[in-house]
Amino acid sequence: MPKKLALLTLHGMGDTSPTYYVELHDLLKKALGNSTWNRIAFRPIYYQNVLQGNQAEIFGRMRDQIDWMKLRRFLLYGFSDAASLEYRKDVTGSPYFETQKVILQTMDSVFEEAGRSAVPVIVVAQSLGCQVISSYIWDAQQPQPSAGIWRAPPDDGVAAGSTQDQFRRMQTLQRLYTTGCNIPIFVSGHKNIQAIQRPNRDFQWHNLFDEDDVLGWPLRPLSPSYEALVEDLPVNAGGGLLEAIATSWNPFSHEQYWRDSEVIEHLARTIKALA
Repeated sequence: MPKKLALLTLHGMGDTSPTYYVELHDLLKKALGNSTWNRIAFRPIYYQNVLQGNQAEIFGRMRDQIDWMKLRRFLLYGFSDAASLEYRKDVTGSPYFETQKVILQTMDSVFEEAGRSAVPVIVVAQSLGCQVISSYIWDAQQPQPSAGIWRAPPDDGVAAGSTQDQFRRMQTLQRLYTTGCNIPIFVSGHKNIQAIQRPNRDFQWHNLFDEDDVLGWPLRPLSPSYEALVEDLPVNAGGGLLEAIATSWNPFSHEQYWRDSEVIEHLARTIKALA
């Protein structure tokens, strides 16, 4: 069946499994039904392997000298992700560059599956993934980008301004869903804070956050450009009744967005409308 829509996911920070997307995938497929799901080119973007090998090696060197292993592992993997991706962004081969390369290759794969057509795109990003995809789009929109893969576009035969080039640059992005978004942690130290430009006239950015999630933030207060672009949607993140009682009122809600019924219903309505 021809693909009418691309659905991409990006994970957050920490020691993340390549199967991070499975629960969201299964819940959405059930909510949409096979007839709609078969029209979707689904791609989970996994960039943790850019960082994880070095993190594991460093943790291994230190584990005999430290306590609080699980907490330290979480802090090392999580905060190392954020710091490493922001370091030397202008250098080819840096974690920032390699992560954007993964996104570019995913976009090319979707383009081929969709019959070399620039289909509408929905992105669902969690936590650090929100900063990752925002940076990719930002760099792709700059006339002379100073960082990432667009600083020196790949010499792979894709002509500038072609349909594939526009698709790579997320110009057909219809919806950006950010959950547990921590972009403010990366930009709040700057005086001039600018959001990405609207990729097209139909673009909408929905930022879902739980007020009890210390890693998830509203975005509209950041600056006038964010206020004009983003819709902040407060949610009470949690799964079933028992899980919600345990997690929806505290910082553990950061890991609950993609199994929350309110979030799934919102995503399913949007996908049905676009697919």
